[in-house]
Amino acid sequence: MKYELYADVWFLTNVTMDSLALWMAGKIMKQQIRAGRLLLGSFAGTAVSMLLFFVWDDYTWYQICVHFLVNPGMVFLCYRSRGKKEFLGQCAITYLAFLLLGGILEWGMQNAAGVQVVWYLSGAALLLAAAEKMLGHLKREKETVYDLLLVTGEGNISVKGFYDTGNLLMDPLVGRPVHIIKKEILKKQVQQGKLSVRLIPYHSLGQESGLLETVTLEGMYIIRERHPVYVKKPVFGMAEEKLFQNDRCDVILNGKSMEN
Repeated sequence: MKYELYADVWFLTNVTMDSLALWMAGKIMKQQIRAGRLLLGSFAGTAVSMLLFFVWDDYTWYQICVHFLVNPGMVFLCYRSRGKKEFLGQCAITYLAFLLLGGILEWGMQNAAGVQVVWYLSGAALLLAAAEKMLGHLKREKETVYDLLLVTGEGNISVKGFYDTGNLLMDPLVGRPVHIIKKEILKKQVQQGKLSVRLIPYHSLGQESGLLETVTLEGMYIIRERHPVYVKKPVFGMAEEKLFQNDRCDVILNGKSMEN
């Protein structure tokens, strides 16, 4: 009996299944997976497997190499294990995911309707994974605390800033976002006349409306993981400490901070 092998279909199917298996394993182990590493592991594993299949006549040795060298290498590329015990656990969970998806694929290949179901499920899973990644990124952005460096005429001040997408207060005079800072931090410079205070209207901070004391600093660095964001002439509204529920942060960053 002869079988026709379509390399492109095989490659696409295996990359999809490998990606899903790695993603499922990561969810089971509650480990964060970077999309780039997941795709790198899937593509590398599938490419090496196909190369061995076409150049190696002995199918038994081919299976041994795939199961004991290629697949573990794919797991390592994806998760970058920090220890032997962690690596073995990742391999075990990933193999369970492989077996589950392999069973689904085999069932699907036995009938035409099943093939369509498998591809629909695969596509839906990948879309859900992408959506979850995006939502997780947005949530982290919303709940992230950053190290800040405030640049003033009297020197730099290091503080913690909470990125709040709900703070969209704008300075109507200069058209810049307004960040909220603990009044005590800039109190001395204000009393010495180093900073000019002006009032702007607001509709938050626990009141329906009111006037907020604001100052403009020379600059502000938002220290992010990838690269710092520099904000020129940032406007800060000074608020009492009771607005800050805990000592987690000293500044409430405006929701438009990252647009600079």
